[in-house]
Amino acid sequence: MNEELEEVKEEQKEEEKEEDFIIEEDDDNDEILLERVRAKKRMFRFMGIIVVIFLILVLLLSLLSLGNNDYDVITLENMLKEAAEKYFEENPSSLPGIDGDIVEIDSSNLVAAGYMKDLSEYPINETICSGKVQVQKTSDDYYYIPYLNCGEEYTTVELYQKILSDQTLVSTGYGLYAHNGTYTYRGENINNYVQLDKSLWRIVRITANNNLVLVSEKGISYTQPWDDRYNENRSYDSGMNQYSASRVRDYLDQVYKNPVEEDGEDILSDHDKAKMVSFNVCTGKRTVRSEVKNNTEECSEVVQNQRFGLLTVSDFLYASLDPNCKSAESKTCQNYNYLVADFNWWLVTANKEDDSTVFQATRYGALELTNASSYAIVRPVIYLNDKVFYKAGNGSKEKPYEVK
Repeated sequence: MNEELEEVKEEQKEEEKEEDFIIEEDDDNDEILLERVRAKKRMFRFMGIIVVIFLILVLLLSLLSLGNNDYDVITLENMLKEAAEKYFEENPSSLPGIDGDIVEIDSSNLVAAGYMKDLSEYPINETICSGKVQVQKTSDDYYYIPYLNCGEEYTTVELYQKILSDQTLVSTGYGLYAHNGTYTYRGENINNYVQLDKSLWRIVRITANNNLVLVSEKGISYTQPWDDRYNENRSYDSGMNQYSASRVRDYLDQVYKNPVEEDGEDILSDHDKAKMVSFNVCTGKRTVRSEVKNNTEECSEVVQNQRFGLLTVSDFLYASLDPNCKSAESKTCQNYNYLVADFNWWLVTANKEDDSTVFQATRYGALELTNASSYAIVRPVIYLNDKVFYKAGNGSKEKPYEVK
């Protein structure tokens, strides 16, 4: 009897333990659920804070953009340009017909014709702007030039005017020199960089017509011969040094019209090409001893109406500020000269005393005569229209001039 009673008591104890375990397990589950709820609340609060911060940043950026005059004026200039493009698309007979010719249309005419709203609806810091668009024919393209006048707030300015207003003309040291009716850069560390859409360039000079003469900073990737035709006088393929019939002229023409991107030839966008003007390439020959630096020898002969060219020996010599740089024979011409590069590159000038050699600038900075059939980098020269407008930059390598 006593043994049976003990067994019953043991069974009761086991049941109580199981009940206690279930209660404890339920308590643990409640704690876990409660902690999950708390974690979700913390997550929602954190996400809410992030959203609020994001909205504040968006609001601040919006307010800043509303107060940014550069953004506003660029918008107005684009609006003028787009309105003019639509107008002339529907009135093509009003476009200029001869290369270099310009026609002009005022914003009031574009408003009256229904192509845009009046500029009075777009004040810049409460200043009402006036505007116009000039259209210039450049070869097979038309270059649309929006002008905006917002008084002291903003006025559209050509790049050449920006350069001449920012860079003081000098007569000694590095900088911009007045030279034979042009403005020409000389020296080594000078702020004459221009960034086009696809490549970096250096300003060589501003012409009497206010065109900007630019030379490619790095040139085209693969080396090319200046000319590799058979030379009867040399009895082998040493090349002929007549630029007008040279391989390098043909190559430049091909690069302009049909560049091969894989070969590094795609250095200009269509937008860039629309800003360019044709020019005469000076192809006169000279001797290695000549001390002329003003292009009179080189420009005694020209190839007309080119879109690409090369620099002359005079261009290279005049860029140096070393007083001992007298002729192409002078090794000192590499000193204080921004045109020096770390590769061999072609000049357009040929040797007057031989029909197979031409001038090359070496990677060491010196000029030398070499067979036209040799290989070197081609550094194209282009002329930018005087109507090219300043966008940003100070001409340094870190902040090159940018154009609109």
